[in-house]
Amino acid sequence: MEPGSSGQGVAEAAEHSYQIHNLETVTEEEDNFKEWPLLVEDSTKSQLSWPLTRLLQQLDRQVQPQRELTTFDVLFTIAYCVGLEAGYVPVGHKLTSNQPLSRYASFDRRILIIFSKIIPSNFYNRESRSYRLDITLNSDDQQRCSLVGIKSGDFLCLTLTILNRTDLPGRSVFLPVSRFVPLLNFHKLPLSCQNLLELSHKLKNGLFTPVRDDLCQDADAALYPSLYGLPDEVVALLVRRYLGRKDRARLGATCGRLRELVKMYRPEGR
Repeated sequence: MEPGSSGQGVAEAAEHSYQIHNLETVTEEEDNFKEWPLLVEDSTKSQLSWPLTRLLQQLDRQVQPQRELTTFDVLFTIAYCVGLEAGYVPVGHKLTSNQPLSRYASFDRRILIIFSKIIPSNFYNRESRSYRLDITLNSDDQQRCSLVGIKSGDFLCLTLTILNRTDLPGRSVFLPVSRFVPLLNFHKLPLSCQNLLELSHKLKNGLFTPVRDDLCQDADAALYPSLYGLPDEVVALLVRRYLGRKDRARLGATCGRLRELVKMYRPEGR
């Protein structure tokens, strides 16, 4: 991607070694990807999501000439792709927009379009046989996170921590590599990956979303997207159409705002 055109943007990029991406000018370039799955969890046995496909192709071009790729490399790259879906971007890249950017954005298709072409270099340390990738939410350098992968037998232990913060906990998951990446076949990429729905949910629920929510709570930001962050009208629709009496009671017991909404919008006579 090209750096920003303004003099100030170029100066800032030079000072902080940023690559600047204008979200307003991001467009889908390859028409043949329009019918492909967008999210890792929507991948099938015949077709991976197009961001993951592009990342794995870039991994093959970038790393293969230097060393032989392994199933651990592919699994860590899948985790990176899921992190992009959760709103994280690699450190060293800055997102700009004509519209105000939320400090803690979650899913943005344009992030996938930009970074599915970019594999951060030097994410693997040969001496320690470990992985490390520094990521951040919407280019917020005050809340950098570190995604670390440690090999242990057939398992990859992934840990996501918030750098320079001892008061906010990190999160870890153990991933059996052979369950998710049983083999390497870059000519038929879908054969290299399996159980991606399970893997995506495990990474989002165990790593990326809890850390993002910790950052949101620490900054008193609304947790969005989440049930609590939805507008009243949407919560009303859920209450009226989809929840029975017991479910409404459970929802109302979670917090004061939802309790009032359940009382206000419960179906008549129910």
